[in-house]
Amino acid sequence: MTDSLTPAADLPWTLQSPFRMRPGLARLPEDGAPVALFRRDALAPAYAEGKRAALAQRERCQIGTPDPQVLRAIAQAYAAQTGVDLAAEADGLAVGMQEDFVILHDEEEAGTTTMRARFLSVCFPSNWAPAEKLGLDFAAIHAPVADNALLQTGARGIIDMAFRQAPMLRHVWLLTPNGDLAQHPETRRTRWEDALAAADAPGGSGRLLDQVFFRVERQTTLPLPALRRGVFFIRVMAAPLAGVLAVAPGRAIELCETLASMSEAVVAYRGMTAVRDRLCAELRRF
Repeated sequence: MTDSLTPAADLPWTLQSPFRMRPGLARLPEDGAPVALFRRDALAPAYAEGKRAALAQRERCQIGTPDPQVLRAIAQAYAAQTGVDLAAEADGLAVGMQEDFVILHDEEEAGTTTMRARFLSVCFPSNWAPAEKLGLDFAAIHAPVADNALLQTGARGIIDMAFRQAPMLRHVWLLTPNGDLAQHPETRRTRWEDALAAADAPGGSGRLLDQVFFRVERQTTLPLPALRRGVFFIRVMAAPLAGVLAVAPGRAIELCETLASMSEAVVAYRGMTAVRDRLCAELRRF
């Protein structure tokens, strides 16, 4: 859906080199200004259309049973920060917010407390299946992530800060061969082999960069300690990579250096083994 692409200049650019899988959490401002849990913009109708389409296969994107009190808390926070009133029920929030969301429960287990995902409303996953995450804790959710040692080592501290103490913000970026917001692994989309074929086809630009999209997940958290719950929000944004690189000088080289610093395990996890070297070569000439 090209009408759901975010303007290139509006995408967060949060690359770091050398690349490491790290928590990257930042506390959201609480000095009287609205806490920026949500990002609502002119693309809201297009996001709503995409979410309605995803919900036609509800078993893929809406899993578990939500707490009515948590749904009300989400609706209240959304109204306070955006001025938009949404029905405090799962579908109303799923379609009305541009964010997807996950509700976690704080549960007693063997003398300790553990946060587990008990409801997921994720219409726009980044090549992962929400149904596989139901009931998992932070460590299990992130177990498939390559080079995840920093995430796993800090798991208890991350959970405590982000879901019991204060709202937090994190950005995760990806390169993808398509700009679809919904990227469920069971859906056939444009893949890297398709992008390579399109770049090299007669009449094509000959440049893989022209087939690539820059995808960002803006992740925020809402602790609800009185309810022993926490909420994880995911706002997906995407734009053609060439446009994102053109926003500021030096971005192409910065991206090249970041890609080159990724371990083979991370490159494989992101599905880019066959394209990293070519992308780096094109970035140097951008």
